Amino acid sequence: MHLMRKCPCPVWVIKPAHHKKYARIMAALDPDPIYKKRNALNNKIMELATSLARKEGSELHVVHAWRLFGETLLSGPGRMSQGEVDKLARKTMMEHKSWVAKLVGKYAPHIPKGCIHLLKGDTEALIPAPAKRKKFELIVMGTICRTGIAGFIVGNTAENILQQVDCSVLTVKPDGFVSPVKR
Repeated sequence: MHLMRKCPCPVWVIKPAHHKKYARIMAALDPDPIYKKRNALNNKIMELATSLARKEGSELHVVHAWRLFGETLLSGPGRMSQGEVDKLARKTMMEHKSWVAKLVGKYAPHIPKGCIHLLKGDTEALIPAPAKRKKFELIVMGTICRTGIAGFIVGNTAENILQQVDCSVLTVKPDGFVSPVKR
């Protein structure tokens, strides 16, 4: 976990049940047009995942967990109706679907729609389930180093997912990442 958090290059954690070939690869994405650094990381994830899928002859799936920010606070007495919240959630989902489609179209234009999964909720809670259910053998995902109190309390999404899955995980750092480890 320490290496995954602080190493500036991609870190590939191979689980003991590793097969010689990866039949199914998951690219875990988090696109948002506002965040250039996050989108650059999504591009790296797709570059690695698509090149590995081509090399291995693997089935590539793309997974993105999204949520409506503050959804539980929006509804209730004196607030939005449940119908209005549902409409806003659908609009938010369609925005995320568009962002994912644009990214996937850039790297894997022929990926079947059934291999693109938009999941509503928390990434850490949602990524492990399809990884187990669909028997993915490799997850390619980004990781951003958190150090200090924030890293201790919040942890790292990639690290938390790694502990919940039985497949290998390839983590990628954003461009410009500087390791906190001094030589």
